[in-house]
Amino acid sequence: MTIEPPTCLLYLLTAGRDKELLLRVHGTEITIEQLTAWMTQETVQPLTVSRFGDELVSTLLVNFKHVIGARIAPYSETRTGSF
Repeated sequence: MTIEPPTCLLYLLTAGRDKELLLRVHGTEITIEQLTAWMTQETVQPLTVSRFGDELVSTLLVNFKHVIGARIAPYSETRTGSF
């Protein structure tokens, strides 16, 4: 089964980490407004994600209470920049 290309890349910087986590997000596109609400409300959100080079998607529960920085980028086959 071929999966659809990711809708965006989500970079998350969590408390206690020096580097961000890069997620390829599938399904609905995430907005800045959603990220702001999730971080402000410290919610846990299920995200459909995949790893680079992997054709499988899975659901990842992200606890936005521990996210101290986040950004969204258009999907690309190569990683771009970091915080």
